[in-house]
Amino acid sequence: MEIKFIDYGTKEYNDTLELRNKVMRIPLGLNIHDEDFSCEKESVIVGAFEDESMLGVGVMSNKDDVYKVEYVCVDSDIQSRGVGSKMLDFLEKTAVKKGGKKISLDARVSAKEFYLRHGCRTDFA
Repeated sequence: MEIKFIDYGTKEYNDTLELRNKVMRIPLGLNIHDEDFSCEKESVIVGAFEDESMLGVGVMSNKDDVYKVEYVCVDSDIQSRGVGSKMLDFLEKTAVKKGGKKISLDARVSAKEFYLRHGCRTDFA
C-alpha cells in the first residue's frame, strides 16, 4: 500500500469524492455532489492506494500552526485492515513537518473508538 498526496481538482481528487460519497454520504441519504468542497483547495489531501485502486482518503486543513483532520475515510469493503491507521499516522507526521503544534478533529460517534485507539482524546475545554 502506498500513501501519496493528491492535488485538488485532479482525477484522483474526484475519486476521493466518490469514495467519500459511498462511505460517508449515501448511507445518510445525502449526495456529496450537492456540497461545496472549494475549501479543500488549501487542504492536505492524501490517498491510500494499492496498485491503481484507491483504498482510502484523508483530508486535513490548517490555520496557522493548528491542523485539523477533516476526514479519514476508508472503503467500507476493507475497513479494519490498517488503512485508516496508516493514513492518520501520515497526516500527523505531515502536520508536524509543516510546523503544526496541535492537531484536532471532529468525528462521528461510530469512529470514536478508532481515534481513541490512536491516542486521540476528547476535549471539550
